[in-house]
Formats: sequence, structure tokens, C-alpha cells
Amino acid sequence: MIIKTAKLSHNNKVSEGLKNFSNILISGYNFVENNKEVCNSKEYDTFIWTKEILTPSEAELWEKSIISEIEKGKNIYNMARLYMVVHNKKLSSLADKYDIEYFDCSDPNIFDKYREYAKLGLKGVDAKIITIMGTGRKCGKFTTSLFLKNELSKYLRVGTVGTEPHSKLCGIDEMIIPQVIPICHVAPTLYGAIKKVDLNNRDLIIVSSQTGVFSNPLEVGTGRGGGVISLSILQGSKPDYIILASNTLNTTEIERNIRAIEILSNKRVIGITINGRYAGETYNDEDYEDILYTISEEFNLPVADVIRDIYSKEFVKCIMELL
Repeated sequence: MIIKTAKLSHNNKVSEGLKNFSNILISGYNFVENNKEVCNSKEYDTFIWTKEILTPSEAELWEKSIISEIEKGKNIYNMARLYMVVHNKKLSSLADKYDIEYFDCSDPNIFDKYREYAKLGLKGVDAKIITIMGTGRKCGKFTTSLFLKNELSKYLRVGTVGTEPHSKLCGIDEMIIPQVIPICHVAPTLYGAIKKVDLNNRDLIIVSSQTGVFSNPLEVGTGRGGGVISLSILQGSKPDYIILASNTLNTTEIERNIRAIEILSNKRVIGITINGRYAGETYNDEDYEDILYTISEEFNLPVADVIRDIYSKEFVKCIMELL
């Protein structure tokens, strides 16, 4: 599916990622926070549903919105995690009737696609692997992975594996949505995706994780998976190095995550990135820089905020030296 201009369902962290890292022209949004419709006059070829986790009432809205867009002749890129066009007979039949292309990010059978690559991976992966782990949601894992991809590509042949539903739209090589895959297949599926990228003669492969190792796995009906998914990605990526993305400045919490990740992987955390949009939003740049410097000194690790571009160049230099 080729997407040049798209209307998005919601203005959220996913749409923010598309604005920052994709080549898609965004014509507007269908809904704002209170679900009020936003009028758009610009033409677009694809409707992208950007909200992953839906309540029952939002699921109804999801179906109505996609029906409306199909009837307008728009292609569909669906990021909803537990709701798929292909599994909804009403929607898939309507898409066939109007000759509409649709793509569901969440594919519970995607492990079949990567099975043979995973077997090849057991014989070895030539590229070094960096996995971006997190302290939880909204800590900048995906942003960190794309920032490093852009910067390290100046020196190395860099491949990427993403676990966010907009990964494919932002130039990521392979996309795996682990939450919908049977848990016994998550780790080998991810490793298969890594091996597939490795076959393209990469020096380095960056893997973006989900949530955090201490995230709640008991959120019923959300499809988040919490720490179960985070640990599966950590184990499945078999990293050589790890970077921790944090949504907090609390060094006790940061240390707790580093210790758990290093024990479980038997690999080192080589750097920390902070999402200043959440963790450092109350500080001006000068005070915030001092805080990041103090954290760096405490852990003897490079620390940066790649969103607010604080210590970013120094961070990349340190990572390159370690590699």
C-alpha cells in the first residue's frame, strides 16, 4: 500500500510519530480528544486509524469511521490492536465491493512469515543488536530508535525492527506487533525479523521495545501485555547492548529498571534517554541540563533527551565509541 496523503483518526502519540518521522502528508484529523469531528478540505488517499487501545464504545466508532471512509473510496491503514478489518466480515466485504486496499497492523499469524528466518537466526546473526528498552509507556523508545537510526546511519549500515504500528510508515525495515501473537511465538518471531534484516548485510540492528519490564500485565481487554511483552522482546532480540528510555527522572526507578534488564539479559545498558516532554516538562533547559548531567554522573552512562535535543551529539559520540 502506497500512502502519500492521509487523514488520521486521532491526534495522539502515534500521529506525532508520523508527523516527525514519515513522508506522509497529513491532511487533518477525524476526531479530537472529545471526539468532535474536524472538518478537512484537503484531499487524501488513505484513512489511518491511529488509536491502538479501544473501549467498547470506541470500537463502534472505529467500525462506523472505517465504513464511512471505505464508502468515500479511501484505503485503510488500521492500527487498532484487537480489532481487524480482515476479521470483520461487514468491513472486509465492503472493502472488496469498493475495491479498497486495507492493512491491519496486528497480525496474530505473522509468526508463520518469520519462522524460517528464525531458524536461520539460530545459526547466528552477524550484525550487532541494540534493543531500546523502556521504564514504561510514553518514555521515547520509538523516538530514540529512529533518532539513533538517523544518526548512526552516517557511520554504519543500520537496520531496524519496530514494534509500533506506525513502524512501516516511518521507514522501519520490519514491523512486529507482539501483543497479538501467541506468547510462545513472540520471541522467535522477533528474532526471525532481526535475522531477515541481518541478511541485508547490516552492521547494526536497532530494535524498539514496548512498555517496560515492570508494566502491569493484568490490564484486562486492552491488549497491552505489560511486562510480559517487554520481557519477550528483550529475550527475543538477544541484544548485544541495551539503551534505556525513561519517562522519569527518578534515579531509584531508573536503577531498578537497569538492574532488572541487565540481570535478565546478561548484557549492559550503555545509555539512557529521557522523554523530557513528560519527565522534564517543568524545568527550563538550563536546570534540566544539570539534572541530566547529574544522572549521567550517577550511573556513569551517557544521558540525553533526544526530543528536546539536550546532550544528543554527546550521546551519539559515546554510543559510537562503545560500538
